[in-house]
Amino acid sequence: MPAITAADVRSRIYIIADDSMLGRQSGTEGNFKMTEYLAREAARLGLEPAGDNGTYFQVIPMVMRRPDPSSRLVAGSDTLKLFQDFAPIRPTSTARLGTSINVAGAAAVFGGRAGDTLLILGSSLVRGRLIVFDAPLGSNGQPSATYNTAAGTEAMKYPEAAGIAIASLDLQTSPEGLQRPGSGISEVTLATPPPGGILITTAAARKLLGSDLSALKPGATGRIINARISFIESAVRAAARNVVAARRGTDPALRNQYVAVGAHSDHQGIATKPVDHDSLRAFNRIMRPEGQQTRLTTPTPEQWKLILALRDSLRKTRPPRMDSIFNGADDDGSGSTALLEIAELFASHARPRRSVLFVWHTAEESGLLGSMYFTDHPTVPREAIVAQVNMDMVGRGRKEDTPTGGPRNLQAIGMRRLSTELGDVVDSVNRARTVPWEIDLSFDTPGHSQNRYCRSDHQNYARQGIPIVYFSRGYHQDYHVVTDEAEYIDFDALSRVAGFAHDVVAALANRNDPPRVNRPRPNPLAPCRQ
Repeated sequence: MPAITAADVRSRIYIIADDSMLGRQSGTEGNFKMTEYLAREAARLGLEPAGDNGTYFQVIPMVMRRPDPSSRLVAGSDTLKLFQDFAPIRPTSTARLGTSINVAGAAAVFGGRAGDTLLILGSSLVRGRLIVFDAPLGSNGQPSATYNTAAGTEAMKYPEAAGIAIASLDLQTSPEGLQRPGSGISEVTLATPPPGGILITTAAARKLLGSDLSALKPGATGRIINARISFIESAVRAAARNVVAARRGTDPALRNQYVAVGAHSDHQGIATKPVDHDSLRAFNRIMRPEGQQTRLTTPTPEQWKLILALRDSLRKTRPPRMDSIFNGADDDGSGSTALLEIAELFASHARPRRSVLFVWHTAEESGLLGSMYFTDHPTVPREAIVAQVNMDMVGRGRKEDTPTGGPRNLQAIGMRRLSTELGDVVDSVNRARTVPWEIDLSFDTPGHSQNRYCRSDHQNYARQGIPIVYFSRGYHQDYHVVTDEAEYIDFDALSRVAGFAHDVVAALANRNDPPRVNRPRPNPLAPCRQ
């Protein structure tokens, strides 16, 4: 079978990550254009439509949400400031929160450490109140900026609470992101909606409870709270759509089973103001080696010298260039490109025994909303999906991109969490390669501080008990930055990732038995935990 080449992926990724795609944010013209391109390609390849009503599309009921600027939070006589002291948490597939908090004259209550599953306060103590939590702990035992799992856990424990407040706003690497509009799934009105959530600073927590958190025991009550915190919802500017296509299998006994393979089509749209591309790259090279993943700090005089030297070296090759579009070449233009190449290889060669389902999810950047909607409302029987292979950020991974990088480094996450047999298939396919990948499982460690298992679309398949493997080549200085451009992609490595993922899917589609689920299945409504 002919290999996927560097030229193949280069030609596609320059289309997907072009400025004309306007950053591909879900619910906007840019992502609509992207999904039109994907559907045209699927049709050209002769893939079977597998979306709604005989189309390649599954439209998701998306709305745009932005924090209501009139939101108020008052503790005793102290009025806290929106975005300075507190910020609303947008609901996601992991943090299944409500969209409002309303408290009238009830004391705040201390809930302990966010995410502590061993502690449960009595319902009479929390009913109708704002529960304040200390920041969750990461795997290193230190307070963590990662809050979605903890927020989802506490909302599930305390459905009768008015709201969940987590003191980790100080720890956020990009707190400005909490201010921007984002996508959400239009909610069905519930008789008892889940509590809403906010992030707060440690100073705000002190005002709410009247004391340092370290001096309090869980269940301690604080000051009288009055709160009205919500989002403003508006219609999306363009339909938000998953793109779904299939290559039908040949074996009469297996063709109604599916191996799903996916990536996400969306990115972050357009920045509120342009920045100088090369100055930002020089700064991030020194100060934010994993882009927005790295907490922003003030450079020392020595670091400023290095930053300015890098910027000046770039100035010798080109003049300043302003940039405001998040093109997302790696995140996840690389995965979408790889998926198109995999689909083309399946479409142009002999059909496998099982069917293969190709899904380009939208709204991953908004909290895995596209994959959540697809797995909650699948266009094929959910029980017929025997495995899912996910690709997210598979276009970089050089040594200069990430400390763990190199020409053969490939991160794999989740491949033995539900099915050890799926992991065996991945390893077997890798051993058969002329130049095997060095499979890096370090980011799959339980409790890993980056929580990668819970942060891409495979997670919504896993929560339904479907075995998954997530391939990535890691974070880099351009992660969630306007500098994530096609010019920095490692096209040769991307083509090899696509070829390897194809071979894993083919092996799963052609084996006699699906990978057996021989590890505990999660509760599909519970927050994801790495």
